[in-house]
Amino acid sequence: MIIDGRQLARDREAVLRNKVLRFIRLNRRKPSLLAIELSADPGSRLYLKLKKAAAERIGIRFQISDFRFQISDFSNFDGIFIQHPPGYDKQKWQELADQIPPEKDVDCLTSENLNLIKRGKPRFLPATVKAVGYCLLSAFNNETMKQFNNLQTFLEEKVVVILGRSPILGLPLYHWLKNLGANVTLLHSQSKNIKQKTKNADILISSVGKPKIITGDMVKKGAVAIDCGSPIGDIDFDSVKYKAGAITPVPGGPGPLTVVSLMENVVESAYHADREGS
Repeated sequence: MIIDGRQLARDREAVLRNKVLRFIRLNRRKPSLLAIELSADPGSRLYLKLKKAAAERIGIRFQISDFRFQISDFSNFDGIFIQHPPGYDKQKWQELADQIPPEKDVDCLTSENLNLIKRGKPRFLPATVKAVGYCLLSAFNNETMKQFNNLQTFLEEKVVVILGRSPILGLPLYHWLKNLGANVTLLHSQSKNIKQKTKNADILISSVGKPKIITGDMVKKGAVAIDCGSPIGDIDFDSVKYKAGAITPVPGGPGPLTVVSLMENVVESAYHADREGS
């Protein structure tokens, strides 16, 4: 089975557009998202362009600001995120991210929101973590599984291997799946015995950004293989597709779902702000 992230994203966008229309009718304004751009990196610019286009399709007001933002700028937005450029200093990155009010931190970048995930009480799930969740829902192909909470039944005792331990995806995904009952191992590209561990995985998720680091001989027959590598996949699609029970392509896997997942969090934040203000 090939998991079609583009179609899943289109389906979720259609639902979200209706939710936004209801919000606009009730509040006479659009949900709003502020993107902080730290560099002119072409890859970062492309991701911002994709997010801006999705926001416009859905009906979300989208604004881009540079790194000279002020905390006072945040009050006019329901959601705020920082587009992470490659090679940015980790300490400086976290210091910047922690300036975002946690209740507006729609990509779960702040230390407070990451700690909530560890404790099993997420305010938001990071957009890419949600995207992986939607891929898993599709892979299990069960009509009763409309919510992430239902994943727990299918994840209990499942062996999950995550390759890549970034604070944006690998670490929060590890805690989320572990709290849902999965047996999760978190690896990095230099971990020992990678092949031995991946071959035992019922679910294999890779996000190290090394093209085709996962080959067919490293995958268990019938496993779910989710590729979060970009712009070229971590998984050698042509060899793994014959072994995996379900697999995501690159492009067209978690990527499109990541964008719509971010927009879902913005709308959720907008509705929450409206309830708090009423």
